[in-house]
Amino acid sequence: MSERNSIWMWASAALLCTTILAGYMALNSQSKLVGLQADYDALMESVESMQGSLEDLTILIDMRVDYGEGNIVWYNSTRVPLNAKLLEATELIASVDFTLSDYGAIVNEIGEVGGDEGFFWLWYTYEEDGWQLGMAGADTWSLKEGDIVAWEYTNVFPF
Repeated sequence: MSERNSIWMWASAALLCTTILAGYMALNSQSKLVGLQADYDALMESVESMQGSLEDLTILIDMRVDYGEGNIVWYNSTRVPLNAKLLEATELIASVDFTLSDYGAIVNEIGEVGGDEGFFWLWYTYEEDGWQLGMAGADTWSLKEGDIVAWEYTNVFPF
């Protein structure tokens, strides 16, 4: 066999080997893709079934926090557990420091705001006739679907 034919034979063999290797890699990648797609579909099905469970075990509320000096933050459509108390819901959106008393929990700080002399955190619920001052401790007030509640850092001795 001539040297020229030998080069072509080796080049053809190398090309054949790389073609076979590329085909194997493509099939292997396709196999992995099919497996990943099946895993993804199973995960999405699981998430969708959990979404139904999540909606059955939680409620949505809107919470307004007035930190004072015009700093007001709304937490709309906040998902909280069924039968959650206002204090629990507040702890979901910010760090809360409170003191338990005979009258229920007295909130000292929300989100590191609080502790100033003469200022207290008061809470309100929104009713048909406007904002109503909360008349129970935040640890005893049960929330229900669609409640609109507010916290306000207030100077209770303005004079």
